Amino acid sequence: MAKISFLLFVVALIAFLNVYEARRVVKIDEALANDLLKAEAMIEEDLKAKKTSIQDLSSEVKTLSKSEHMLNQLGDAYKKNMDLAPYEKKLKKFSRVVKVKKAPAKNKKPVSIIQSILKDFGLNGGKE
Repeated sequence: MAKISFLLFVVALIAFLNVYEARRVVKIDEALANDLLKAEAMIEEDLKAKKTSIQDLSSEVKTLSKSEHMLNQLGDAYKKNMDLAPYEKKLKKFSRVVKVKKAPAKNKKPVSIIQSILKDFGLNGGKE
């Protein structure tokens, strides 16, 4: 009797381990699927960022090529001593289209409030 109950206990233990391993495999598969979805989302975000940067660069190239063409025309007109008034409208229109990008500010030392107030008033204590 003790042998049969021990044998049933071992069989139940083996069955429990098989079920546990099967559940564990399913959890690993779910984790891999979630990781795969996250990786796909990250790749899509990178791809969108790269596409927008490429579009920005292509628009800048177009703008630069237009400016080069305009400057060549202006230079030719100046060399031939032609009237530059027709180019004035083009330059004004072009200057509205071009956006001036500022260089990133250099790291500045922190300034106290008193120094900034003195600088605003133009007093000597406002030196940076």
